[in-house]
Amino acid sequence: MKDALEYYKTLGVSADADAETIKRAYRDLAKVWHPDYNKDASATDMFQKISIAYDVLSDEQSRLRYDLLSLVYGKENYPDIESMTIFQDDGDGVRIRVLNLFSVRSWFSGYKISQHHAISKESSAFSKTAKNAALNWLCGWWHPKAFLQNIKAIKNNFKHPLNESESKKALIHNMIVYARDKQQASSVKCGLQAGLMFSGEDKALIDKFISLQNIKVSAPKAWKITSLKAGQLIVPAMAAVAIIFSGADKYMNLSESELWNIFASKKEINYYQEVNFGQGESVDDVVVGKIMSVPVNKSDNTQLYHLTQDSKIMYGPSSDFDVIKTLPAQTTVRLTGYTPDNVWARIMIDNGEIGFVYFADIKQGIGKDIPFGSAITE
Repeated sequence: MKDALEYYKTLGVSADADAETIKRAYRDLAKVWHPDYNKDASATDMFQKISIAYDVLSDEQSRLRYDLLSLVYGKENYPDIESMTIFQDDGDGVRIRVLNLFSVRSWFSGYKISQHHAISKESSAFSKTAKNAALNWLCGWWHPKAFLQNIKAIKNNFKHPLNESESKKALIHNMIVYARDKQQASSVKCGLQAGLMFSGEDKALIDKFISLQNIKVSAPKAWKITSLKAGQLIVPAMAAVAIIFSGADKYMNLSESELWNIFASKKEINYYQEVNFGQGESVDDVVVGKIMSVPVNKSDNTQLYHLTQDSKIMYGPSSDFDVIKTLPAQTTVRLTGYTPDNVWARIMIDNGEIGFVYFADIKQGIGKDIPFGSAITE
């Protein structure tokens, strides 16, 4: 059994000690630490700790409340029972749980990963999880580094839609507050739901608290977790249906031979474009793929960037292309273009080669000193 504020430890007794053992332990310690008999500088503080622990543990109901709150709170966040308020969602503090909501929000230049817990009644839980899932599906893919994080977030939300430890805390907390406020029916309903999550001695404490309320209520129904998991799949399901119907409409009137030509032929994409660097210098084998070009003026230092980490320089704006070379962090490069979505930057490196790197991996300004004879400056 947990001892959040170390009251049992202070009195030197076990958590299952009977009332007489607790009383005897207090008397023995009081004789040692009472300021009238002990002139040690710490005697007063120690005697106060002993007295507080005894005040709580010597009363059956206050001891039971302490034991229950110790199940879900630690020393750092143990609440003052008189100031505790109901955890609720839109006025419902009885049939509640705590939702796990992992979220990823990304944009072309960065992303943010967060986790928060939302107290929810069952009737609004689906809409909350579905909304968070929709935002993950719609807003979690726009930065390359956020891609895997978003997959993890969606997976966690699907496997664990409810946070069990926080749900236990909310129900035990409310059970005690309702009892304090003389709302025994609500207290018992919270206790019965909390009892479904505990076992052994912990559940026995909850059962004892419920019995002291001296009221009977109907047994609670379990939450339908399946519907919360289904909420994670609404957006991809709708997208799949839209794709199917839009695709069917597009190809509905095509002949068999036309369909075969579409799906059997290899589509060629022209990634090559001549890039002129002035003074007669040009190349015609630079991979571009709809690149927004930046005029190259080798005397213009505003287009000098540096790598923020060790980075692979690719032949094209995709990780599917071959790697030209890997450059160390702080290497200075010249920006010559970028993709419209700001995911890839086209750069020139010291030997004059042109390649692509993630825009998120470069930062404006000179990093390491530019080597003598570098192609990126005059």
